Amino acid sequence: EGYERDEDHLAQCVELLGKIPKKVAQTGRYAKSFFNKKGELKHISSLRFWALQEVLHEKYHFSREDADSIAAFLKPLLEFQPQRRATAAQCLENEWLQAEDAA
Repeated sequence: EGYERDEDHLAQCVELLGKIPKKVAQTGRYAKSFFNKKGELKHISSLRFWALQEVLHEKYHFSREDADSIAAFLKPLLEFQPQRRATAAQCLENEWLQAEDAA
């Protein structure tokens, strides 16, 4: 499709996790290479949201229950805003890991 690998990766993140907050998109050394002033990708505009739990279920064939549990664990780790990301301690308390420990 003619896009740089980094830009394609950013597009995949947006499709999976939703719009990158403008403040995050405009921060960083290479922000102007990938994002316009509105915080949107410069060269890739046709994006289709595909929720993480749906990707896990439809593409990787996890059961709905497992896909939902894994997505609930992963989404806080993939938060675009660093201050909103889950800490390691918070992750260790996640229900999905607790269920595995009990098994």
